[in-house]
Amino acid sequence: MTIIREVHKWIGLLLGLQLLLWMFSGLGMAILPHAKVAGDHHRVDSEPGLLLAEVTEQIAPPLSGSASDVRRVELRLLSDRAVFQVDTGGGAYLLDAASGSPIAIDESGARQIAARDYSGDAGISTVRHLEHPTLEIRDHAGPAWQVNFSDPERTSLYVSAETGDILERRNNYWRTFDTLWMLHIMDYSNRSNFNNPLVILSALILFWLGLSGLVLWWDSFHREDFRAIVSRLTGKKPVLLSVASPSGDLLKTVRTPGHQTLYAALEAEGYALPSSCGGGGSCGLCKIKTSPDSPATAADRRQIPEADLDRGVRLACQHRLSSDVSVTLPDGLLDARRLDGEVVSSRRLTPDMFEIRIALPAPLGFRSGSYIEVEIPPYSTDLDQINLPDSVKSLWRTSGTGERIQSARPLVRTYSLANAPGETGSEVTLIVRLVLAGPEHAGAPVGLGSAYMTSRRPGDTLSLRGPLGDFHVGEHEEERVFIGGGAGIAPLRSMIRDQLLNKGSTSRMWLWYGARTPEALAYREEFEQLATDFDNFSWQAALSHLEPHQEWEGHKGWIHEIFRDNFLATHPDPGRCSFYVCGPPPMLEAVLNLLRGAGIREEKIAFDDFGI
Repeated sequence: MTIIREVHKWIGLLLGLQLLLWMFSGLGMAILPHAKVAGDHHRVDSEPGLLLAEVTEQIAPPLSGSASDVRRVELRLLSDRAVFQVDTGGGAYLLDAASGSPIAIDESGARQIAARDYSGDAGISTVRHLEHPTLEIRDHAGPAWQVNFSDPERTSLYVSAETGDILERRNNYWRTFDTLWMLHIMDYSNRSNFNNPLVILSALILFWLGLSGLVLWWDSFHREDFRAIVSRLTGKKPVLLSVASPSGDLLKTVRTPGHQTLYAALEAEGYALPSSCGGGGSCGLCKIKTSPDSPATAADRRQIPEADLDRGVRLACQHRLSSDVSVTLPDGLLDARRLDGEVVSSRRLTPDMFEIRIALPAPLGFRSGSYIEVEIPPYSTDLDQINLPDSVKSLWRTSGTGERIQSARPLVRTYSLANAPGETGSEVTLIVRLVLAGPEHAGAPVGLGSAYMTSRRPGDTLSLRGPLGDFHVGEHEEERVFIGGGAGIAPLRSMIRDQLLNKGSTSRMWLWYGARTPEALAYREEFEQLATDFDNFSWQAALSHLEPHQEWEGHKGWIHEIFRDNFLATHPDPGRCSFYVCGPPPMLEAVLNLLRGAGIREEKIAFDDFGI
């Protein structure tokens, strides 16, 4: 379904551009005055000429004998002169009706015929003989004369060199119409074939786009959505909502209005689930546990591992109340509380990553791997208010956001705690990476939450809520492997320090840390010191975007590939290890696919996806 969604998105974008061309060209053709497009506004009204009856006595037989190639003979007038037009298999020619002598349409004759047909004030500028038809007379055969007039519309009359007929009247109105017609029917060569291959291919792709859209639309629905429609039509029938603690103890049973989401219903009862996407199903933070029989939505399947789906874990924002339901709250939610914090320090760890230490009124009890919510109020800040190197400022300026950034509405962002429990007293440590588009994605805006956090100064106050989350180290594990990238090092650092410094764990522990350049490696000296002080801890770093002038003796490449070649491929039994993964979404997806492909069981894998 993911592949269909991606293909549907990009094909929809391409055909969307063609749809705009169809709309633009159709509108343009409708707006253009058709009389001027046809050239009729400069056409002389027909005047009565000589009647054929007046010259009947002068008519001579057009042919002597018979000609096998003659298809048709027509008696007609040419500039008040009776002529025979003889059509043959190879073309046509004119004969004087009185004498039977051939009549040639030369340049002088073409000028005369064109001048008699043209009613404008401009004179003839140029005359050109055409042996073969051009695009402007593509529907005709045989030689012709192109007679151009010097009016602003660049009128051209085409006179047949065989019959003297006016073949076409062309001007800039027609040329504009013809270009729009070409775009409309997608015939970029002859501009006449409405059933050309490009149109047929577009129709087939549009048909597939419609079918895939129906598939994706159906995939986004589940039975509760249809029940919600019925609920809307019949009224919001109250339902029973039973809420249980993570341990299974019943907290309350309430009657609440139907149709609303589980997220909204729980919030109304005082159980505010974490969320940073506003209920869009994209952050995956508002997980609750309900009946496994509850249909999983597309967002559920994207955000929740299969093993958790089988246990009934769902996203509260994606499920509406249509019948009585029981839910179990996630770990840590009941312990989370609102906190007022004050920034103690903010220092730059890497060119775009900051360590922010926040003082709380009292020490915060939490498990390593937990995160806290930060409320981002409406704000405005400037690029100069953030301590950034010139290289990052350059990225900011090319990211599509001006040097002044602001948010008009409150936001909520989540950040993992980077310190081990209890090691900093009443202070907590957050790692915030300024979200900027890389050179390959120039035009994407700066992250509103990270711009706010990285512009904080000592003494600034923050509104927090926590601790939250279920990304924790298990007990009695023989070997632990931590895999991280970028700001994903925050919860892994907390876990590693907690195991080594607080709990004195003797389990074998590995850290595989990926970054772009040497300057982007956070806590490098700290991890080297831990590896020196503790025999059971080792760490490896890999750099993916090393510049030619940068010296580096370690691994080069993507961290998941380095981990695959230097750990999974050489470890005697990776299935007995426990894996903890946190990092940017592409890295996270690559590592998880790697572990699952290696046969690692789901219960041996824990990960934190930043809530994005």
